Amino acid sequence: MTLRRPIDLVILGYSERLTDDHNAILSVAREFGLEAELVTPSRVSLHIDETGEHVRVDGQRFVPRAVVPRGINRPWPMLKQILECWYSDGARIVPSITAADICADKITTSRALSRAGVPVLPTIGIVPGGDVDIHTLQPFSGSEVLTKPARGSKARGVTRFTNTLDAREYLAQTLGLQDGVADHQVVQPVASSAGVDYRVVVAGAIHPRVVAVTRRIAPHDDFITNRPHATVEDCDAYIDQIPDVIDVAIRAAQALDLVFGGVDVIVHNGRAAVLEVNAWPGLAVQHRGDALARALFTEVMTALQHNKNVHDTARLSHR
Repeated sequence: MTLRRPIDLVILGYSERLTDDHNAILSVAREFGLEAELVTPSRVSLHIDETGEHVRVDGQRFVPRAVVPRGINRPWPMLKQILECWYSDGARIVPSITAADICADKITTSRALSRAGVPVLPTIGIVPGGDVDIHTLQPFSGSEVLTKPARGSKARGVTRFTNTLDAREYLAQTLGLQDGVADHQVVQPVASSAGVDYRVVVAGAIHPRVVAVTRRIAPHDDFITNRPHATVEDCDAYIDQIPDVIDVAIRAAQALDLVFGGVDVIVHNGRAAVLEVNAWPGLAVQHRGDALARALFTEVMTALQHNKNVHDTARLSHR
């Protein structure tokens, strides 16, 4: 079975989220003559039977030429397997499954960057529960700390504490999004410049380039910079004044083989460090038009023009 018409590009994401971003990507794709469609996660299924495995959309089997996953942190474990199946059948995945998988978990991201020598905030990964010991948090004793779900997004669940004792009490009682399922947590010191950070959008596989930089300032009496009322300043015109921030962001993208992503950088004790990396950053369509959508689409076209999936370095076994 096949779909009624061939699809060159599938955007895998939710119709009610990132709507302007999706529309911008679809518009650019169609401008270049590609058949493109937004496919929501619940329309996609992975089938395993005596013939092997394959992906279906709306109950019909097909393989797109390229797939761009967008904003799918929570269902990622399942959708990763769907993308692996599509990849094995020849679809190009942008960004790569490997890079997106690393970015989906903040602990995994910090480990990968640290091993590559990219500065990150000091980090403790922990599974919350009654057995959490105060000595676990001793490295951050004497400073304010924050906790956040390692697989969270949009600052959901980020909590600030004036001391490690209060953080320990919180972690001892915290459960995940579903009752009885503990969401593992990131614990970090509150950065010295908390409330101000940078979002650096980087594109390109072999020679990464900065395509957008914004400085984000948290609302008054807050420290989270991606709140709805935060101040966002365009820094494109003076990136030469923040060379350490730009350098760290590019190094992070290179370390993760991330061909398009948003790197969040903060200054801590006078040193630029990566907070986290987003494999599907917002495209700021209302502010930048389709510029970032075009930068992403350039990477899609690069992948389509190669005989193999150059944007995915993972060795995924064929069935």
